[in-house]
Amino acid sequence: MSTYGSTDTSDINKKDDKKSMFPNIQSKDVDYVKNLPQQDGKRPMEISTTSFLLTAMVGVPVYLSVVLPLTIAYQTGKAVLKSPPATDTSQQSVDTISFPSKQDLIPLKERKYDVVLLGCTGFTGKLAAIYLTKSYPDLKWAIAGRSLEKLTSLKQELQQINSSIALDTIVMDTLQRDTIHPMVKDTRAVITTAGPFCKYGSNVVEFCARYGTNYVDITGETSWNKEMIMKFDNIAQDTGAKIVSLCGHDSIPWDLSYHKLSQMLKEDCQDSIAAVRFYDEIKGGVSGGTIDTMLTFVEGKYVEPRFDFDPYLRKADGTKSSNKTKNISSQLPSRMHVADVDPNTNERKWANPFVMASVNAEVVKRTHAMNENVEEGQKLTYNESNVQKSFKEAFVTWFSVVFGATGLLNPITGTVLKKVLPKPGQGPSPKEMKHGYLLLNGVGEGVKGSRVESALYFPLDAGYKETARMVCEAGLCLSFDSDKLPVSGGGFYSPATAMGDALLDRLCRTGSSFASRVVKIQDGKLHSKL
Repeated sequence: MSTYGSTDTSDINKKDDKKSMFPNIQSKDVDYVKNLPQQDGKRPMEISTTSFLLTAMVGVPVYLSVVLPLTIAYQTGKAVLKSPPATDTSQQSVDTISFPSKQDLIPLKERKYDVVLLGCTGFTGKLAAIYLTKSYPDLKWAIAGRSLEKLTSLKQELQQINSSIALDTIVMDTLQRDTIHPMVKDTRAVITTAGPFCKYGSNVVEFCARYGTNYVDITGETSWNKEMIMKFDNIAQDTGAKIVSLCGHDSIPWDLSYHKLSQMLKEDCQDSIAAVRFYDEIKGGVSGGTIDTMLTFVEGKYVEPRFDFDPYLRKADGTKSSNKTKNISSQLPSRMHVADVDPNTNERKWANPFVMASVNAEVVKRTHAMNENVEEGQKLTYNESNVQKSFKEAFVTWFSVVFGATGLLNPITGTVLKKVLPKPGQGPSPKEMKHGYLLLNGVGEGVKGSRVESALYFPLDAGYKETARMVCEAGLCLSFDSDKLPVSGGGFYSPATAMGDALLDRLCRTGSSFASRVVKIQDGKLHSKL
């Protein structure tokens, strides 16, 4: 790993200033990147015929005759007998918290810490702490959390990795507002993995916005993120704080891929993006923190407020963007789009619904709404799927997700699942994360018929190991790369609108691989420009 600020550019052909600024992005061709999982010995999930038959002949009948009817009856009863919401007393007491005036804020360049990591004693947070310790030994940073005992234990563990590490601990509680000041006021950026964010994140976002402190997190909670935009965007714009959520597996890979596809259509084809299709080849596990967040929303513990219009269409001046996005991702297994079949293999794989496609589509919608590479009013269709090599894998994977989601909603199977699923702080083993990966293949189509393709590869479990790297690099990007960012002012951004090529360059420098090409359809033939 390289330390921040260092880049090996000896083998990169610098043809212009942009390539000179971001030399690590396009260093390989698309076909090479697509073959990296195989070269790395990564093996996609395989389903045996026995498992397929058991799912079809036992799982499906049980689901249709028992699980689904019971879930419908239970949820209907809950809706009928639902008690009126309890009166919220949390805001009835007078908030005596005061903040310094804008002119009294410590300038970012003069702050003590480069970053502060919150949530570092959780599963993903600990991975992030280890990543920063190994990759950036000269970093000025601190870890923050509720338990001094846990923070001290983690610090000792990190010092075994690097005995000379300069690391402070900050004891604070995100639900106790008066304890948040020390974490936020003297750092360039807060990196947080402490979720569910609708429970533990709102105060942190507000304090960062008021202190002009940059902020990144790993939430997939788009509804909560929208609430934060409407509450604190104007404040962040005033103080200069860049607030960027969804900086992990949800949804950096898809957002940056859309950004590059749109950029290529504009710069290389003089076209505007009208459609994007993503094919996810992914293998990974699940953590207790993810399950806990899912249950928060499944059980209705968070209700999205109503807004005058979708906050993801909100532009910096508060007006509504007319650049709309329609998510047309299929909810059933289907064959992949015939136009996207690899001409080298002529293999038309199966495309499964991806559980996080709706979240990724929302983030891309946010980026498209603020996209300066398209004319105002440009509509985008978004289509994302999880690629499986055969119908067996596609059906079993799809049914497992449907069964699990439905099962969590009824009292019998839900109780069983909660007992066997990972608890907060638990997650995939190091071996499982080593064998995980994400290969994201993207296709962008322009209004005039131009076509571009991309491939983005993460060589480890993208949901956790790579998410830790992604959110750390995003925080460091805001701390150190201000001169390379596509935006200068504060406010709420998507990862691509806030950091764009600067973040993708960092990711390619530290383990990812990206490539893209222009493909123009002429007379029914494909002509590519690598």
